[in-house]
Amino acid sequence: MADDRRIKARIELVHHLDAHAWPQRHDAGEVPHRYPFGLDELADYGVDVDFRPAVPRGLREKVLRRLRERSYGVEWGEAVLSLPGRVRRGTDVVVCWDEFTGIPAAELARWPGHPPVLTGVQMLSDPQRFPDSLLRRAGHALRRADGVFVQSECMMAPLVDTWGLDPDRVYFVPFGIDASFFRPGLVEVDRDLVVSVGDDPHRDHATLIDAVAAVRSRRGGTRVEVATHLDVRLPEDLGVVHRTHLGARRPAFYGHAAVVAVATHPNLHGSGMSVILEAMACGRPYVVTASEGLADYLADGVDGLVVPAGDTAAMADAIAELVGDPDRADAMGAAGRRRVEDGFTTATQARHLADVIADVRRRHGAPRSARQAHPAA
Repeated sequence: MADDRRIKARIELVHHLDAHAWPQRHDAGEVPHRYPFGLDELADYGVDVDFRPAVPRGLREKVLRRLRERSYGVEWGEAVLSLPGRVRRGTDVVVCWDEFTGIPAAELARWPGHPPVLTGVQMLSDPQRFPDSLLRRAGHALRRADGVFVQSECMMAPLVDTWGLDPDRVYFVPFGIDASFFRPGLVEVDRDLVVSVGDDPHRDHATLIDAVAAVRSRRGGTRVEVATHLDVRLPEDLGVVHRTHLGARRPAFYGHAAVVAVATHPNLHGSGMSVILEAMACGRPYVVTASEGLADYLADGVDGLVVPAGDTAAMADAIAELVGDPDRADAMGAAGRRRVEDGFTTATQARHLADVIADVRRRHGAPRSARQAHPAA
């Protein structure tokens, strides 16, 4: 960063990512890093962080939950309660990990003395799940933000062309995972086991399960374990659905698998991104549905196999190919581990995000684009 002075950033996370409870979860071995997404590593790149106050309890918590439900997850109540902390002396930039905290933060940035707002955008890149009223409000708020970052490059063009954002204020920050928490060699590989994880509404677990059933018809003993809270129908003889958070068991869950498979419906935000990177870090190959949002992270034929969306036969063939060739599967897993170490760790993510934070702080107060677009999105 060009400015040698350390930057003070206030981090806003959705309510269930309670940064104040995270250190205890980390000490118990349940989660990687002392703070979500390794945001504590920003300190290594000149950015000191503090977090929104801990989640309120009791009656106030119930009121905030009702407000979130009525606003499709946007945290207006939490934003208003934390406003004094945002404008307090010493905060250089407010950083919101996603739009659910970023929309209200950008709207409230008109408050006198409010620092610039940088927000991530994830689900709004696939807007079909949100009502038009919220999308209009979101577009207004995002155009007010001092910076917007995404973790899939394909999301940048829609934010500029459809949502009307200033292209100079839209940034790509590659996602990263903790390669010391997720690591290979923790357990022995079960050569008949396929695993998957995910609660994202874009998951297509039905295609995955049908694909594994097709593999089992050729290779008896093949089975699948799926960790999800989504409505999944899995025949008892084909595998197991895990309904609890895997926590500290997650690295071993990946490492035990012959293949980690993720099926999704088409999307831009990169559904399955974290699962694929975590699997790679654990030295296991992936089979994953092709999607624009994952293009920055996949190397088809190098560390896994990519198949068309909704194509049960193609997914079954890819899974069977890796299950039936342990040497190739292990070589792909090792290649994935190297790629994670080279470019998809939380340290890499923190370095990129710190550069963006510094740029937003530097640009704060600069004239905004004369763009007047107000799209129907």
